[in-house]
Amino acid sequence: MNIFEKQIRLNVSKKNAFEFHEQKGALKRLTPPWQKIKTIFESGHIKPGANAKLYIYDPVKIIWKARHLEYEKNNFFSDIQESGPFKYWKHNHFFEEISRESCIMRDKIEFSLPFEKISFPLNNFIEKKLFNTFLYRHKILKRDLEINSKYKVKKNILISGASGVLGNILIPRLTTAGHNVRTLVRFYPKNKNQFYWNPEKKIIDEKAFKNVDAVINLSGEPIGTGWWTKGKKARIIKSRVDTAGLLSETISKSDSPPELFISSSATGYYGNTGDKDLNEKSGKGNLFISHVCHKWEKAALSHLNPKTRTVILRTGVVLTPLGGALPIILRGFYTGTGGIPGNGRQFVSWISSEDWLNIVYEILFNENISGVVNASSPDPVSFRELISSVSKVLNLPAYFKIPKSAVKLFTGARGYETVICGAKAFPEKLINNNFKFFHNYPAQGLKEMLGRENNDI
Repeated sequence: MNIFEKQIRLNVSKKNAFEFHEQKGALKRLTPPWQKIKTIFESGHIKPGANAKLYIYDPVKIIWKARHLEYEKNNFFSDIQESGPFKYWKHNHFFEEISRESCIMRDKIEFSLPFEKISFPLNNFIEKKLFNTFLYRHKILKRDLEINSKYKVKKNILISGASGVLGNILIPRLTTAGHNVRTLVRFYPKNKNQFYWNPEKKIIDEKAFKNVDAVINLSGEPIGTGWWTKGKKARIIKSRVDTAGLLSETISKSDSPPELFISSSATGYYGNTGDKDLNEKSGKGNLFISHVCHKWEKAALSHLNPKTRTVILRTGVVLTPLGGALPIILRGFYTGTGGIPGNGRQFVSWISSEDWLNIVYEILFNENISGVVNASSPDPVSFRELISSVSKVLNLPAYFKIPKSAVKLFTGARGYETVICGAKAFPEKLINNNFKFFHNYPAQGLKEMLGRENNDI
């Protein structure tokens, strides 16, 4: 039997640390983004008998079934593997009080591999993987608990576009903090927190807005996939205008409107501006993406309710291995085809997924933030610098320079606008509100998101 242990000191009470793990979405929130894991089912609690089912896609698809075994409120809980890659697996969580406002959380893993007599050389590999996993888990736990302790009011939050990459990471961030999350869905609702809508037909279940404190709009046809045919372009625009417009109209007509409406946009609004420094007051560019963002924002602002604080969130390139630009970049490195597109001097207004989550969380509570907000790092970098950061973190070379003509040949207008063009946007409004970023440089975020950190907290 092998034993792995790792602990962390948390600057919150033992009760608060334990309660985090009891919240819906805790498993998803603490799963490292570089691990190819999909949660199929979880009971939503950690008491004995609760269970979870996961798909693990690394390197082949494996079904992992786990069941919670033991539970002592605020002190201890454990789960065991019922079926999966290990011969035996038990995960114990211990919580020990230091003071009223601090505690130690200790994870203890007991495991053994199948065919132990020949598989024992893999034990060191497993322990290294566990170290990186729990380094990440503890960092996220510590970070979330400290932020949550600053904002103790629990809110009712309605999200559209919840099935996208950003929606999928935002929901567990909110639910583990104790907020109640409702979602707008296009299918028959499966639970009390889902509400039907059809933006194309201007149909929306207005019960979704009852006692809602904030509405977050993340809806829109994906921009970064497929060819930008005439039909695709029409869907990109219509999906954003219809959703943002319907939400804005519904909020404006409400007798008890939400305190806050956050509607998505993108730093693509600014177009292709070279090395010109940009802030929220900078003008609209001339790219297709610029026109999309302009119409998107206009729809969100089409019906204003004076009681609702409105934020247009112009998000940069979100770096996460879960979707968007980063998996495409990583695939190039792993297949030996990675490189620098064009001359590499085009700027990337990027943001780590963790910083993006914290920006949304800050906006939920900071009433001084309204209007257009650039959700991007204070350190925009050139594409060449971004590729160099990925190369150093992965310890893999970027062999090629990819001509602009090749990008346009293989990806069309989409590749030209999203890869060859660039904008150097600064989050001036967030900086003026003393917002603190976790990742000021791409390498910081990449190390955390790709499991490449080797220093303890």
